[in-house]
Amino acid sequence: MSDKDTTATQLSAEELEDLVASTDTGGRQPSNKNVAKFMAAVALIWSLLQVWYSSPIPYVVGFGVFNSGEMRSIHLAIAVLLAFLAYPAGKSSPRRYVPALDWVFAILGFGCAFYLFVANTELIGTLTGQRLSDRPNNPNAVDIGVAIVGMLLLLEATRRALGPPLMVVAIVFIGYTFLGPYAPGILAWKGASFGAVAYHQWISTEGVFGIALGVSTDLVFLFVLFGALLEKAGAGNYFIKVAFSLMGHLRGGPAKAAVVASGMTGLISGSSIANVVTTGTFTIPMMKRVGFSREKAGAVEVASSVNGQIMPPVMGAAAFLMVEYVNIPYFEVVKHAFVPAIISYIALVYIVHLEAMKNGMEGLPRAGQPKPFKWAMLSFLMSVAIVLALASGVYWVVQFFNGLGSAELKLLAVAVVIGLEFLIYKGVFRNASEGTKEKIISVFALVICNLTIGAFGVSYLLDIIRSLAGPALTPWIVGVLLILAYVWLASRCAKEPDLEVDDPNQPVVQLPEPGPTIRSGLYFLLPVGVLIWCLMVERLSPSLSAFWAVAFMVFILLTQSHLFALFRGEGTAGKFKEGFDHLIDGLMTGARNMIGIGIATATAGVIVGAVSQTGVGSVLADLVELLSFGNIFMILLLTAILSLILGMGLPTTANYIVVSSLLAPVIVSLGQANGLIVPLIAVHLFVFYFGIMADVTPPVGLASFAAAAVSGGDPIRTGFVAFAYSLRTALLPFLFIFNTDLLLIDVTPVQGVFVFVMSTAAILLFTAGTQGYFLTKSRIWESLALILVAFTLFRPGFWMDMIVEPFDHQPPAKIFEAAEQMPEGGELRVIVDGLDEVGEPMTFTAIIKLGAPGKGADRLSDFGLDLLTQGDEIIIDNAMYDSPAQKAGFDFDQKISTVLVPVVQPAKEWMYIPALLLLGLVVLVQRRRRDAAGAAAVAA
Repeated sequence: MSDKDTTATQLSAEELEDLVASTDTGGRQPSNKNVAKFMAAVALIWSLLQVWYSSPIPYVVGFGVFNSGEMRSIHLAIAVLLAFLAYPAGKSSPRRYVPALDWVFAILGFGCAFYLFVANTELIGTLTGQRLSDRPNNPNAVDIGVAIVGMLLLLEATRRALGPPLMVVAIVFIGYTFLGPYAPGILAWKGASFGAVAYHQWISTEGVFGIALGVSTDLVFLFVLFGALLEKAGAGNYFIKVAFSLMGHLRGGPAKAAVVASGMTGLISGSSIANVVTTGTFTIPMMKRVGFSREKAGAVEVASSVNGQIMPPVMGAAAFLMVEYVNIPYFEVVKHAFVPAIISYIALVYIVHLEAMKNGMEGLPRAGQPKPFKWAMLSFLMSVAIVLALASGVYWVVQFFNGLGSAELKLLAVAVVIGLEFLIYKGVFRNASEGTKEKIISVFALVICNLTIGAFGVSYLLDIIRSLAGPALTPWIVGVLLILAYVWLASRCAKEPDLEVDDPNQPVVQLPEPGPTIRSGLYFLLPVGVLIWCLMVERLSPSLSAFWAVAFMVFILLTQSHLFALFRGEGTAGKFKEGFDHLIDGLMTGARNMIGIGIATATAGVIVGAVSQTGVGSVLADLVELLSFGNIFMILLLTAILSLILGMGLPTTANYIVVSSLLAPVIVSLGQANGLIVPLIAVHLFVFYFGIMADVTPPVGLASFAAAAVSGGDPIRTGFVAFAYSLRTALLPFLFIFNTDLLLIDVTPVQGVFVFVMSTAAILLFTAGTQGYFLTKSRIWESLALILVAFTLFRPGFWMDMIVEPFDHQPPAKIFEAAEQMPEGGELRVIVDGLDEVGEPMTFTAIIKLGAPGKGADRLSDFGLDLLTQGDEIIIDNAMYDSPAQKAGFDFDQKISTVLVPVVQPAKEWMYIPALLLLGLVVLVQRRRRDAAGAAAVAA
């Protein structure tokens, strides 16, 4: 295909906007102004209502307080209404007006969803003598009729907004609910009546209005709205420009900048397709300009954009769903997801670097003196060393500061760290000459010290404010300080020129300087900082954290144009109206971005409801166990394949809900049966990681099609290349199932830093092995050696367990003696025989975590276990209610067959030595071959 022919497949800017709209917000744009205003007004009301619901204001004024059930009804009612108005029924359906039938569907769908709110009001209770909640499991004819119509319209809205696959899957599960008696073999069940299904799916909180829709209502909307407001304020373009100014001059620089820019925009964008088009229209042409093919340029953008969904703190909707499904705090979800997300992005940057090395690519020119790549690498390594040094001391610094009791001492500590920051700035930064290696290193040192010292300074400053002002005045004082910081940063940013949105079709002569580019939008970091601070430090609820971040963004949107004009000495007339228009536009955009998510979570609730009503989950567990032969690795592989298959048609959120509901408990139980204790969060992250491949996997990956539309390349080839680039993402879930250190489970801060460093090195070596290029083009044995080294760095315990058994198998009667000898906090493992819920024999491994030292029987009793000795048998007489023993799976009349006592092993880190020796051999061989090739090229 000629360039001319290929270029013809590229879409214009308007066509790309239409692609995003048709996928995320609905492709219909009515020409009738009244209809357009109505749709805009509904979207605006939806956003304002969600902000009101998440705010503390209703509780303060005592008016407009909605409970979660009421708000779910309103949420879905508006989502269905907008879905029928914004999404055409088919490709040939009109886009410039809303047909009468769509109006009928929209009004009926709104009414059916809103019925749950109305039917539970005091007014209805007075008129009919009974509210909906007063007749549990006893629906009347109206309830059943509303449920039937509502389900049908929800399925049609799903088809329009998300395509047929999710609708088809939901129909299959509904059909199974009714046709259970006719299902084959083990899938057969007694079936259910219309009334039972209607109540379970539509009126109760087990189906459509269940946990998934509740998460969309309570949490996801505010985060999507926050991203829309940030984008409307100009943060998206700022992140792209910063990434290019910092990395565009390196080998394959535009591709590396695309990865970083997509990671940053992924923090505020919940859509892979929107991320591809937003950053891709700028990055893909620049990647092509430095030597990337159309398909590879598109694939880099796809891989980096899709990975935005695994990047904390937002992670699309999945993080909030995990809070509900796994029943752990949001902070814990983010902590567990952090290391895999970061090293995945580092590996993608390295993939780009290897591609650039293979093809001899260069970066784009920058204004000013260029910096050699080796200096950049040196600065990176030095910054890592500084991070390690700081991190190792951070824990003790925190302990010291926390030991300071009075506000005066903490104020002194804050003054000390601010003085230290001044000394670093003056002594290291200013004394380093421009363009030297010392300058580069000092910049990294200053940034890291600023972040570390700034975090501690803010933490203890807030502590002082709380102790002096009290809890009532503290929020007001913090609000004033934030506004002052924003005004000060705006005054600094106003000295720099505005960042224009570049035309991607125009050649880039040189890259912008990093300093002015970074300084031009520093105030964008404040609302992001507020969100992260509220979530991670103050430990506020995600909903309240998002509210405060949104409230701050509203203030920024209303004032930024006015402040910039004021500080630049320009006229301020009309600037407030300009900001108000941007705010209204952002509120409407956020609501339209939520249509698909609201519909997806509701329809996924249909599938979850069918699973809970029919009990098909346990049947699938038996089926999967049969197919996997009880092997935990095989069950993981089958789960990954199922996620990829479903991912070809389901959006990430729906895919995660379906697969985690069906298979997460299966993986945990099979792991126990195989002696592997798999934390539930690890299983859910495993499912989620493969779910994000939904937008990559050919032949349906929508992000790949969007990238091909920008690059002019073949979408299927783009998808396959993107899938190859995403292999490092596919590797990580398997690893953190078997090595939970990657998820920072039960590790100290210092251990966490060590895990991060070793995991980063491992993922880079795995990337080099799979890409077939390290220092030079790799031979097959070198690639295999690199992958082996990577595996050893990731999971050194695998080899150590083969050398020294980790547990000593003792007879059950030894459990009391073993429990008495274990140290405080020690874990004793036992293999237990018993019966499952349906009376079938089962065997599983359980962990007994022991408390304070004492007699073995007492320590086991403190854990919640009452044991009965009958000869050589140890029988569980009781597992106390809500005790750790009951949560670990122990139950009455189970038998302990084996006691696994931990054995003192050599440190598993000893396995790093042979791995590093093998790595050294590969490096030596490849350096000789590379130097020989270079000498031959010079001689020629």
